[in-house]
Amino acid sequence: MTTHFNIIVIGKGLVGSAAAKYLAKHNNNIAIIGPDEPTHDDNPLVYASHYDQARVQRIIGKDEVWTKLNVDSTKQYDSIQELTGINFHKPVGCLYVNPYGQDEYLKKVPRQGEQFNQSLKFYNTAEAIAKDFSDFHFPSASVGLFESTPSGLINPRLLIKAQLRMLEQENATIIKETVIHISSSDNKFIVTTHEGNHYSSSSVLVAAGSFVNHFDLLPQKLKLRSKSEVVLLVKVSDEDAARLSNLPSLLYEINNQEIEGVYMIQPVLYPDGAHYLKIGCNMPDDIHFENIGQIQQWFRNGNGDHYAPRLIQAVKSVLPDLKVNEWATKKCITSYTAHGRPYIGETNKKGLFVAGGCNGYSAMCSDAIGHVAAHLMINGNIPKGFSSDSFQLQYQDQPV
Repeated sequence: MTTHFNIIVIGKGLVGSAAAKYLAKHNNNIAIIGPDEPTHDDNPLVYASHYDQARVQRIIGKDEVWTKLNVDSTKQYDSIQELTGINFHKPVGCLYVNPYGQDEYLKKVPRQGEQFNQSLKFYNTAEAIAKDFSDFHFPSASVGLFESTPSGLINPRLLIKAQLRMLEQENATIIKETVIHISSSDNKFIVTTHEGNHYSSSSVLVAAGSFVNHFDLLPQKLKLRSKSEVVLLVKVSDEDAARLSNLPSLLYEINNQEIEGVYMIQPVLYPDGAHYLKIGCNMPDDIHFENIGQIQQWFRNGNGDHYAPRLIQAVKSVLPDLKVNEWATKKCITSYTAHGRPYIGETNKKGLFVAGGCNGYSAMCSDAIGHVAAHLMINGNIPKGFSSDSFQLQYQDQPV
């Protein structure tokens, strides 16, 4: 027997949960299908990078599209927290530092700050940064930018929990299964899960993260590049956690033969009852995935600790007074689109939509990405404030 819904959202992560929430406000009989976070004993088909307690929240992105997505998302945070009682946002600010001096991003920031009415503070020297943030240490040539509230950090696990709670308040259906196949027949879509169940709907949104090109979900594969990433969790004492509780999130644009593009988040409480400071970055020996088998192998058996020494050194260089005695690594995956912005659009199969490919920025703007996708499905167009080609889908067989 096949259960029918008006709309099915595939993917119960940050983007999917947000999109389903907005769709449910305008439609009855909505379902979202996706597995829960796996336990240590699981051997799941799919994985995600939102299995974590802290992600950076900033406002000024690398272009106006990303900035508007960040602005639109943060405008919703207070109401989401009030309606659900789930507090996932800590607005401690975000510090951006380039150790080599002025860069193209910093040159663009003033115009975007004025356009989006954001309060910004610029630093022309490392000494100036140190006066406001004495815990950090940066090379003498460093320049920087500080964004105050609502920048800071969010808890992605709790954000998803809040979105799903709002979805339940709209009487939507949450199905904890993994979709492996989508077909169409008689003007409806048939969705098949790994668990052997079938669901039908008039339209489908695929928000399957880095797994969007795998299994049999889309008629054409998207032009998408996926790679591994490792984060280091440094265990800190309760005293150090309290001392660093006002530390802003950090985006550190170091680029050498070892690491590139460091991000760091103040110590936060994890499920084991301990506080951990988080740091991550790109590395030259990150793995670029070609198929689902490689992704599964990475999450199940990949050697994340291989990358730890470089991350430990980065922590010690930026926070020289922090003791790094106990630590752990976590494995992640990041996917990059051809144009550097999310893919949000209808495929060549009418009624089948995609939202994803977030280039490592999904957590801080997932609510807005979900809203754009829902608006497109409901109204047939992209919301005002974005150009019609901001999120255009691009496919692997599409000429450059």
